[in-house]
Amino acid sequence: MDVSRRPASSLRRLGRTIRTLSRDRLFFVGVVIVVFLAVIGIFAPWLTPYGDQGAGLAATPVPSCPGVPTEIAGLCPPTLAHPFGTEELGRDLMARVFFGVRTSLTIGLYVVVLATLIGLAVGLTAAFFGGWVDEILMRVTDIFLSFPHIVLALVIVAIIGASFYGVFIALGVVWWPAFARLARGKALVVKTQNFVLAAKAAGMGNGGIIVRHILPNSLAPLVVQMALDMGFAILAEAGLSFLGLGVRPPTADLGVMIFESRFYLTTAWWFALFPGIFLFLLVLSFNLIGDRVTQYLDPRQSGLR
Repeated sequence: MDVSRRPASSLRRLGRTIRTLSRDRLFFVGVVIVVFLAVIGIFAPWLTPYGDQGAGLAATPVPSCPGVPTEIAGLCPPTLAHPFGTEELGRDLMARVFFGVRTSLTIGLYVVVLATLIGLAVGLTAAFFGGWVDEILMRVTDIFLSFPHIVLALVIVAIIGASFYGVFIALGVVWWPAFARLARGKALVVKTQNFVLAAKAAGMGNGGIIVRHILPNSLAPLVVQMALDMGFAILAEAGLSFLGLGVRPPTADLGVMIFESRFYLTTAWWFALFPGIFLFLLVLSFNLIGDRVTQYLDPRQSGLR
């Protein structure tokens, strides 16, 4: 029997789902916003004449602006020269926000990729071997699930240090249990299929069965979970940065900018507004995509059928 012949993989089914969802308005809006923000993040150095200030370099002193107290003269409201205004050090806020979008997207992507890799390894191993292996791995997963994500991330960041890499490692380490359970649940179903049993009968090794058969057919729910968790990971990263345990200045970060703007909410409204808008759009777009894909794949939902 040719064990290479097997049902269409989860990825192909997911592709058909996405093509169907492309006709859904909310899904389309989410994708457009993600693409727009990704373009901003990738091309941030070239989208503003003050791109170097997004990297944290000092700005040319900004003259005192009408309506802004002299002790915070670096803050100027939006003008043609600075469409988003300037922040407390006189740096262009639009450049800082664009680079902050890049930071948030990068960390969010790193978090979900790291969590997915750990979750896949744990979930597939537990499902395939079963027995005491499954029992030990699932109990470890339960231990991680018993802690709130943000609290455990705070502990890990406090241990390894607040930095760009510290944030995504901490969040990735605490985010994997959901992926492990999804991978295990799907793998438990896939490993009983005829094409997997045929591969075993043909003498294929455990590693080959996992990589060639179980893994490709277990990815669809994980891809959906990645889309959903991108928004939450970005929001968690911004929360850690707001608390002073995330990305460190002078690296541009939306959470850091919102933290720095808290003293100027009544005197410099633009300082908190623009970073907040872009953080809101980031989270909203990924939530729209994940929600619509989940609704379509869930047989109990009929809104997209």
